This record gives sequence, structure tokens and C-alpha cells, in this order.
Amino acid sequence: MLQTEFKFTLPKGLYLDGELHQQGKIKLLTAKDELVIQDFANHNPHIDVVFCVLAQAIAQLGSLTKVTPQQLEQLFLPDFLYFQSLFSQLQPQNLDPSGEL
Repeated sequence: MLQTEFKFTLPKGLYLDGELHQQGKIKLLTAKDELVIQDFANHNPHIDVVFCVLAQAIAQLGSLTKVTPQQLEQLFLPDFLYFQSLFSQLQPQNLDPSGEL
């Protein structure tokens, strides 16, 4: 069975409204996710697309079941770099036509 969600723990954590959000789940993105990201990015040109992609990929962060790109802009740099590394490991970029790495 294909695993589509993965648990993570941020090095520092996202601090919002007096609450620290450090553990969560990130999911593999689908074609539908890509459409959501494009739509959001088109309607919010002031937000970097990287934050849009991460917001769509994060299935849960602490008590948050949905994170926004605006919230992710508040990440500490070690957490942002952690997410970039984790995302690149989980979202294979170099698949051959059969879907193999």
C-alpha cells in the first residue's frame, strides 16, 4: 500500500497566537493540489508560490488542520529549510514514464 502521509517534527515550531505547533503530517501532492496551488497563487500574487505549495502539502501542524501560506511566512528559517528538504524528498521530481524513480 502506498504511503501518502508522513509525520514530521519541526526543529523550532510555528508559534501562532500563543501556541507552539511543532509536530504534524505532510502529504504527497496530487494533480488536484496543483490546480488549487495555481488558483491561489493567481489570486494572491504577493505570496511566494513556495508557501502556497507547502500550505497545500501540510495536512496537519500541531492543532491546525489547515495552514495558510500567510501563516507559513512566520516560520523560523530552520523550519522553512526543514520543510524544503522534507518536501523535496517526498515529492519525487525524477520519475521515468513508468512512475519509477
